[in-house]
Order: sequence, then structure tokens, then C-alpha cells
Amino acid sequence: MIAWDWQAPGRLIVGPGSLSRLGELLTEERVLLVTSQGWRRRGIVGQVCGLLPGVEVAAFDEVEPNPDIDALDAVLPMLREARAALILAVGGGSAIDTAKGLAVALPAPGWGFDAHFRGGKKLPKHGPLPILAVPTTAGTGAEVTPFATIWDKAARQKHSLQSDLLIPRGVILDAELTLGLPRATTIASGLDALSHAFEALWNVNASNLSDGFALQALRLLFRHLPMVVEQPRALAGRAAMLEASLLAGMAIAQTRTALVHSMSYPLTAVLGVPHGLACGAFLAGVLAYNVEADDGRIARAAQALGFGDIAGLRRALDDLLARLGLADALAAAGVSRATVEPLAGQMINPARAGNNLRSADMADVRRLLSASLG
Repeated sequence: MIAWDWQAPGRLIVGPGSLSRLGELLTEERVLLVTSQGWRRRGIVGQVCGLLPGVEVAAFDEVEPNPDIDALDAVLPMLREARAALILAVGGGSAIDTAKGLAVALPAPGWGFDAHFRGGKKLPKHGPLPILAVPTTAGTGAEVTPFATIWDKAARQKHSLQSDLLIPRGVILDAELTLGLPRATTIASGLDALSHAFEALWNVNASNLSDGFALQALRLLFRHLPMVVEQPRALAGRAAMLEASLLAGMAIAQTRTALVHSMSYPLTAVLGVPHGLACGAFLAGVLAYNVEADDGRIARAAQALGFGDIAGLRRALDDLLARLGLADALAAAGVSRATVEPLAGQMINPARAGNNLRSADMADVRRLLSASLG
């Protein structure tokens, strides 16, 4: 039995239409709304202002996929002028990661992402601004994790901020906000949640608590992910996907991710493959790899999920990935053995791969590439 600790997330408000309860989560008088131009066009700025009478709302709507060090540093002077007391993120994982990064940087004049990640400057001594999160994709679970992913696109590197103080103080899961998700985004974000749940199970840091979160996430994902791809306006399915993403996020908040994520990062950093899709490329291969060192946990998970045994679990995962069209999506993103093989040397990230149930070296990675990509 391992020793573990876990920081519970803040208040969770869940249900279709629950964005209307946003005012219950804050008393601050100045808020910075972090979102995308797409959500501004859908009217989210006016909607948030209407829900927060008497609150001064400044909007930053320039969130891009995979927030970048230099892009974030460029907007810090302007955003500091808003003197926000709280940051509200409405969007996918990139919006929430951006909000977390800004929560650290804005109260600290003179501190920046370049100085921290490239120059080694320490994090500010003070705590970050409080954060509220309204996820509009079902994948990253960033609304309940202590992590923020920040990218150095010039150097093609991924970095992370980590602190329990970055776990949002309040979260709203409103499935109505996910009904318009494009098919590709639904699949990529769903694969991210699926990877989180599996990686929490085959993790050296797993506990009974994280196992419970991960297993329930998997139950929901196997049932509802193909449903929402095929029936994108199915509100019940969209609601279940948001809950699955949250549960998987709560699992990795304790365990961290493992080998699948370690291998996926170069595909995103170098080839520009969406993160969830990059994880999906290796999910079945890493499952088969870890089965060879199973201490009983994967077999128990297969039974708990109703697949009978490990062979049944592997078939179910293969069937799900095929139903999602993963192979075609990877090909369309430019993923092949030829394009990925040169990146193999970047795929062992000790902070992630070291959490895997079964250790892996470069020879193992190359075998996994062969098994996953032919």
C-alpha cells in the first residue's frame, strides 16, 4: 500500500443550464474573463456580464490552442491594467491553462513566462489569483487539476506549472455549452480523457481513490464517447462526457500521467498533432505493453468494467478506437511511422514515463512505435 495525499477541488456545480448559477461562485468586483474569439462570437462575454451585475468584467479573448510562452508574455502588461481579483476561464483546456498561467503572472509585476521557463526565475512568492473554470470540452480535466501546460513553440517544448493553488476554486459543468463541439474536437478531447483514466489505473501512484475516479470515468467514456460522436446533440451524452472528463482529471490530479502522455508530447510539439489525438496513437499499444507486467490491477479493471478479462478489455478498446476513426484521423494529421520515428529520442519524459506501471527505455519505445504505427 502506498501513502498518498490529494487536494480536493473547489465547489462543483453540474447540470445543463448551470452557467446561470455563475454568480454563486464569486464575490469579487473585478473579473478577467479568459476565452476564445469563437466564444466571444457566440456571445459569452455579454452572457457573463449579464450574469454578474455590478461586477467589472474585462475580457481576454485571444486564447489559442496550446498557450505559448511568448504570446502570454506579450499580453501581460495590458492584462495587468485590468487589476482583476479573479480569473474566469470559459473554454477548453487551453483556456483553462491560460487562465492558470495568468493567475500566477498577473499579480507579479516583473515576472514572466520567458524568465521562468527559459531563464530559471522562481515562481512568485505570493499565491495566484483565484480561478473559476467553465470547461466547454470534455477532455483535459484541467478544471480539477493542479497543473497548467504552457508551450515553448519556438523551441518545440512543453512545460508545466504545478501547484495546488492552481486548482480552480469553483467549476461549472454545463453540457449545453458543449452541444456545438465539432466532431474532431469531440474525438480528440474524448481520447484525452480516456488516456487520463487509463493512465491513472496503470500508474505507480494509484490509490483506491484514484482507481474509483478512473473506473467510473472509463465506464462513462466507453458508453458515451461513441454516442456523442454519432449523436452530437445528445445532451445526456454530453453531460456524461463532462463528468467523465472531470473524474479522469481528479484521478490524474493524484497520480499524474504516465507513458502514453510521455510519448505523445513530441507529436504535439513538433508535428502539431492535437494532444488527445497524439495520446490516442499510443493508448492500445501501451495497454498491451503494461499487461505483460500486470500485478492484477488491469485484470480487476477489466472485470469491473464488464469486459470479463484483459483480452475483453483490449478488444473493447480496439473497437472503440476503430469506431472513432482514430487511424484515419492520425493519417490526416500526418502521423505515420516515418514522421514519428525521428521523434523517438524525445519520448521518454521521466516525470511522466516514470509513473508507468512498467518501466520503459528507448528500445521499448521503438517497439511501441512499431506496434502502434506499423
